[in-house]
Amino acid sequence: MKFAMKALLASLMASVALASFGAEPEKKTFRLKFAHHNPPTSFLAANGFAPWVKAIETRTGGQVKIDVYPSSMLGKAPDAYDNTIKGVTDIAWSYVAFFPGRFPLTEVINLPMLGIDKATLGSKVIWDLYQNSPYIRKEFADVKVLTLHCHDGAPIVSKKPIVGMADMQGKKIRTGGGPLIPLLQSLGSSPMAMPSPDTYQAAEKGVIDGAVLAWEAVEMMNLQEILKSGLDANVNAGVFFLVMNKKTWDALPPEVQKVFDEESGEKASQLFARAFDETKKMSTAKFVKAGGKIATLDAGETAKWRDKGKLVWDKWASDLEAKGQPGKAVLDLTVRKVDEYAKQM
Repeated sequence: MKFAMKALLASLMASVALASFGAEPEKKTFRLKFAHHNPPTSFLAANGFAPWVKAIETRTGGQVKIDVYPSSMLGKAPDAYDNTIKGVTDIAWSYVAFFPGRFPLTEVINLPMLGIDKATLGSKVIWDLYQNSPYIRKEFADVKVLTLHCHDGAPIVSKKPIVGMADMQGKKIRTGGGPLIPLLQSLGSSPMAMPSPDTYQAAEKGVIDGAVLAWEAVEMMNLQEILKSGLDANVNAGVFFLVMNKKTWDALPPEVQKVFDEESGEKASQLFARAFDETKKMSTAKFVKAGGKIATLDAGETAKWRDKGKLVWDKWASDLEAKGQPGKAVLDLTVRKVDEYAKQM
């Protein structure tokens, strides 16, 4: 009897051991915070960020859960990069122009009149530059870059029609600053640097005659209520980053990192860019519906504006060269890449 009991006990213990050996260990789950400054109802948030988040969560089988904090809930847009480094958020999306001097070579895409008319074009270029320029990659050494992308070419919206340089004379034009200031000056206007949220009130009070902003921003701020003329000049594009805290990245298992890499990079760059290009269609339609009229630069004016832009490019490059930065090499590469991808799109 004792022998039988011992045999049964040994058999049970062996079964438990085999079951334990065969069972897969429970996978660790990761709950990540994703902060951005756009309203949750914006087209980009709904048609860019949301599909990206869903793809990550689905492909990791629920191992990753991403909580999205829109509308600067975890900090102001200009604090997004440092907040990511500090771990206030795990993932952040923001606009490079909010960080003057911090990403000097990445800002090459902000240069005026490069010929970037679509967000998809600018995004192809900036992601190519990031992958192939160690100088640009070095600017983001504090974080894991998930993707970089651009908005569509920015128009000038104004109270009175602008169709060429002659109409720019003496006009007070709002800009976010940077290389657009010397361009606007060379075109004959008086640039006024100010944060985009101040634009509506400044236009309403007559402080400015017009503004350079992406079409998405024109619609989001309801500028079509005051500024009834649009010049679709593709003045410049702007760069956005999507980055992750390095410690967060290092804590993720390789199979989860692989999912992030496959769903980010060029794939996410183009996903977000298409959202901007779609937004432009809707924003311009809303602008016209509100009584606005949209003009474009003719070939002669485009050439004049581009010549003015080239002077700004050269000054930008030489200023960086004086600081020991390869401004000319990055500029030349960018111009080549814009031309190369423009022919493909």
